[in-house]
Parts: sequence; C-alpha cells; structure tokens
Amino acid sequence: MRHTPQDAITTMERRQSVYPPSKWHPLLAAREVEPGLWYMIDSTEQCYGVIRIIRRGDEVGYRVTSWAQEASERQLIGYYRTLKGSCEAAHRRFVALHGWPGAVNSGRVPEAPARRL
Repeated sequence: MRHTPQDAITTMERRQSVYPPSKWHPLLAAREVEPGLWYMIDSTEQCYGVIRIIRRGDEVGYRVTSWAQEASERQLIGYYRTLKGSCEAAHRRFVALHGWPGAVNSGRVPEAPARRL
C-alpha cells in the first residue's frame, strides 16, 4: 500500500478535529495548601512535589523539592522564576521516576519515590 503526503496531512487534520490538542499543563496539578506553598498532586491524590515562594527584596522566585513526609528528606529540584516553570520541573522529575534511568536496556532499577501525604 502506498500513501501520498496528502494522506498524512488529511489524517492529521481529521485527528485534530476529533481529538483536539490537550490544554492540560502541570500547573493544573498544583494545589495551594497555604499562601505561597503548593503541593503537586497526581491522579491518585498523592503528593509528588513541593513548591514554595521565595522573596528577596523585589525579586520573587520559587523553590522546588521532591515530596517526603519529613522536610529534611526532600530533594532539591531547583529554583525558578515562574510558578509555571516550577510546576514543569516538578512534573518532569515525577515522570522521569516512572521510567528506567539512563539508556534503554541499562539494567538499572529506578528508586521508588516516597509520595504519601
């Protein structure tokens, strides 16, 4: 069976009309538990990240850490200038923990995250 480039274009247009592109963003997983503190919550209602607002003079930033019951056990993910960027970073780490680290077929086992609230 041979297909033309127009077949691919027509298929893409049909898919977009039936299944519009997703409008979801990791920012929608953030729940503000108190002013300036957000928990990133997954679809099973488990916390996987913590975002805290930081102010230094006129500057505003966000500190992102992994989730752990004890604050001392949380791992720093990074510092960001926007809440949107902070949510993306926390979500990227969350997604990365669900796959094998490193190269395909590397044989390494991912560490299990502690995510209970």
